[in-house]
Amino acid sequence: MQNHPSTRIFSSYSNRLEGKTILLGITGSVASFLSPKIARELIRHGAKVIPVMSEDGAKMIGKDLMWWATGQEPITKITGRLEHIALAGVMNNPVDLMLIAPCTTNTVAKLHSGIADTPVTLIASSLNGKNIPISILCVAHEDLINSPPIQEGIEKLKTWGIHSIDPVLEEGKAKAPSVEDIMFEVFILLTPKKLRDRTVIITGGPTREYIDNVRYITNSSSGRTGIEFAKEAYLSGANVSLVLGPTHLPVPRNIPTSTVETSEEMYEKVISLLKQTPDAIVILSAAMADFKPKNINIGKIKSGNDLNIHLIPTVKLSDHIKNEYPNSTLVLFKAEWDVGIDVLKERAIEKLNKCKGDLIIANDLSQPGAGFQTITNSVLIIDSNHNAVDLTSTKNQLAQVIIDKIS
Repeated sequence: MQNHPSTRIFSSYSNRLEGKTILLGITGSVASFLSPKIARELIRHGAKVIPVMSEDGAKMIGKDLMWWATGQEPITKITGRLEHIALAGVMNNPVDLMLIAPCTTNTVAKLHSGIADTPVTLIASSLNGKNIPISILCVAHEDLINSPPIQEGIEKLKTWGIHSIDPVLEEGKAKAPSVEDIMFEVFILLTPKKLRDRTVIITGGPTREYIDNVRYITNSSSGRTGIEFAKEAYLSGANVSLVLGPTHLPVPRNIPTSTVETSEEMYEKVISLLKQTPDAIVILSAAMADFKPKNINIGKIKSGNDLNIHLIPTVKLSDHIKNEYPNSTLVLFKAEWDVGIDVLKERAIEKLNKCKGDLIIANDLSQPGAGFQTITNSVLIIDSNHNAVDLTSTKNQLAQVIIDKIS
């Protein structure tokens, strides 16, 4: 793989799967056209990907395409190298995961019955015998996938420790979900569960404060930071509740999400969640509005004239959490504009002390690549002892660092 073009995309998205070897099982489904893209996404997150193809899978897309996608010679038959034994770790280190995507209903039936007559089913059976993680994405016409033998087979495979990725049901078919959702399922299986049994409440995005029924005051927060924190907490095994203001960014379908608009709605939702779990970890990454109109006009204000709006402060969620729920863990955010590092630190510590927080993340929105509408951020992380650390990274990496600190 050293001179293969796929090395250029290795870990280009993240290093989450670096050091992991993943077998990509490909069976005879029309959805196999997605397999090269799935392989490339795995590589972009740092994985070494080895294709394993049934005869029908190889007919669908050809093994040369998978060699192009991965830089690894696809396994299309079991040879004297004893691939099914070697990959299970009998002669060397075992692989970390086998992802069968797509998995036909025929393959499900074979796995359920112990029939190992293709490289995919033989290797999967061997790995399952060694308790190596396996994940399947079964796609087919809906009536076929809903047939009792196949449903029974999928449920039985789950009891044997084989993970099943839910398809998307539409147009009478069980289709593959987005590649991003497939990646998230892989991450779930391969991420250590540092926050198992903990509850994490995360706010994200902006809020809207209405002037009339069609106009509102808001800010340019994208919600990306909150979504990344929700992803990381979920992958770490936490019971996650994401309270999200208006955003166009996708949220993994696994993550329980409450959508809100106004700061009052966000406040009420977070407090209601805290009443259920008073010792929750609360991460307030949302850019909640600081002001709202004192009065909301009914209908639509006629345009063409000057308009004076009386603004009043919104309720400060961060001020209430530790006073009402002292056993919670509180992670705060502080955004400033065009201030020096000393002033930024001073104001962040002031807020940290006032809110009795456990950690605060401060940034200067005027700095390039920081703040709203970016995938990166440059922040100051300050703990309750006022120890400060600078970090410039992607928002995903920031979320990983903070979740590690919390756990």
